[in-house]
Amino acid sequence: MVLKEDCWYSDVCLYATCTNCIRYAEMKYLMEHSGLPVKRQKPVILSAGVDRDAFCELADIKNGIVRFVEGGECLYIYSEFTGNGKTSWAIKLLLRYFDQIWPGNGFNARGYFVHVPTLLSQLKDFEDTSGRNQLKKYLTNCDVVVWDDIASTRLSDYDTSQLLMFIDLRIAQGLSNIYTGNITSREGLARALGERLASRIWNVSRKVEFRGKDRRHD
Repeated sequence: MVLKEDCWYSDVCLYATCTNCIRYAEMKYLMEHSGLPVKRQKPVILSAGVDRDAFCELADIKNGIVRFVEGGECLYIYSEFTGNGKTSWAIKLLLRYFDQIWPGNGFNARGYFVHVPTLLSQLKDFEDTSGRNQLKKYLTNCDVVVWDDIASTRLSDYDTSQLLMFIDLRIAQGLSNIYTGNITSREGLARALGERLASRIWNVSRKVEFRGKDRRHD
């Protein structure tokens, strides 16, 4: 049974039930094939604080998210601090994209979220070959991929080659990428990821820096 309060549009919808709602069905499909944990499938309210300018810039991107994605644009949201909204903002952008493109989408995966350290572990340890192949399909074909916590852990040569393969292919195909990370310079990215991958992330992306500290316990 579908509970109306679970719907993304429960505050504005006039229907008594979601059972036969096309909008609910298409959004549900997008979410189920997005890699987003269920608890992250609705946007959260964030306080800008010292990051007002950064929030305004991201709000502009969110308002034009279809144009951003269709143009194959890339974004790097970064900060030396953790817990200040980088991941939440990346998810906001992904959710807004879903909100804009669901009409007539049918059942097509359009955006995907990956926590990079978890992804690299999955690529090595997947026992289910079909599951690994499906994941690779998402990473190479979805309109937009969120690469969360890029370069947050030490990478092996294999890890670096896997990331480079996916990101290189996506950029070559004109597909959009959103990265979050705690490395604040191109040189730092090069030390963590290697020169080639750092170049593709830093040089190709629009960059937005957060200066606020951890807000998780505010």
